[in-house]
Amino acid sequence: MPKDSDISNLNNRNLCDEIFTIDGNIRFVGLVNREGEVIEGGFRKGIEPLLNQNEEQEMYLQSLSNINFFQSFSEKFGPVDYLVIRQEKITMMTFPFHEKILCISTSSKSDLDRIRDETVDRLKNNKNHQ
Repeated sequence: MPKDSDISNLNNRNLCDEIFTIDGNIRFVGLVNREGEVIEGGFRKGIEPLLNQNEEQEMYLQSLSNINFFQSFSEKFGPVDYLVIRQEKITMMTFPFHEKILCISTSSKSDLDRIRDETVDRLKNNKNHQ
């Protein structure tokens, strides 16, 4: 009989794999814990990271901090659905997910609206099945 943590890990892996199928220009999909560590997911095969491991972890910690900062206004504005940072080479989308965050990095050619909408739908469905 599988443990709950095994099922949760499989669900998280499936979620990351599903998000990659939304758009071929998605570079990275990962679930990040409170320490800024990627606990599931990673880069699409054949994609080279633009940052080294320390820079990546620093970026994820900042993404966590940004989500937490804006969640502190949830009582007045409502809960945070996602944050988007668009730069010349990439766009980073960050979604709160349980006690973690889901990070998606895309090339500038991506259909951001579609990625956002389909990711929000998948996260809602995933929360209903936890």
